[in-house]
Amino acid sequence: MNYIKLELPLPPSVNGLYAGKTRRFKSNKYKDWIQEAYIKLKQQETYKIEGWEWLEVRYGFYMPIYNKNWTKKKIDTFNYEKALSDFLADNIEWFKDEHIKKWTVEKFESEENKVIIFVKEINE
Repeated sequence: MNYIKLELPLPPSVNGLYAGKTRRFKSNKYKDWIQEAYIKLKQQETYKIEGWEWLEVRYGFYMPIYNKNWTKKKIDTFNYEKALSDFLADNIEWFKDEHIKKWTVEKFESEENKVIIFVKEINE
């Protein structure tokens, strides 16, 4: 099978996903991103994962990764991964953490904040 390619807006960091102290709930920022990501997902080709035993997932994070003086920004891309994985699990059948065998995360310098996701079924 070829890779499924998706492009989504960059989600909020895990630090901005939830609000509340004693009882956590989705923040307005997170809710807005879910709505924006859903609209963007529906504008792309519809995919269905057939249900092989394993998936390979590649996240390419496109964002400014350098400061103005060309020093590296402190960006923890895994703080963005949680929102993406939850969103994909809710919107693509069979996309669940327990099915992912190989996960790759990369950062790319870009003025546009977005994530390009490749998903491939693997039978290893």
